[in-house]
Amino acid sequence: MGAGDLRRPRAVLGRPEAVGAFREAGRALFEMAIVTGSEGNLSTFDGAVLRITRTGSELGSLADEDVLEGPLDHPPAGSSSDLDVHRRIYRERGPGAVAHAHPPGTVPDRIPESGAHGVYAFGRSLAAAVAEAGRQARESSA
Repeated sequence: MGAGDLRRPRAVLGRPEAVGAFREAGRALFEMAIVTGSEGNLSTFDGAVLRITRTGSELGSLADEDVLEGPLDHPPAGSSSDLDVHRRIYRERGPGAVAHAHPPGTVPDRIPESGAHGVYAFGRSLAAAVAEAGRQARESSA
């Protein structure tokens, strides 16, 4: 496998449990009304493999091909536009999961292409990251 092969988008098709966890997390964020349309993104990192939603995917209705995987240092092409924020969090905190959402009042009028905006919640699992994103959303609206 050459270096170029590492950057090719690779969906997590052989891991239905991983895609299922992403779907469940995405639906939860959507049902909390802290993501709409193609806002927000999700990722997990187990110490070796980064799994992250594709840029432009809709978290409320993720398809198999919307979850990509690759190494942290050579993530797949097509990854979320907030990839650098996710990678920075994993380098600082280690393995776990990140849920990025846009609760009301947390995103400036002019949304940056990438970078810190909205909330980025870290947890040891996608469910824990989603719960933390919900907590931060409630705090931001109080």
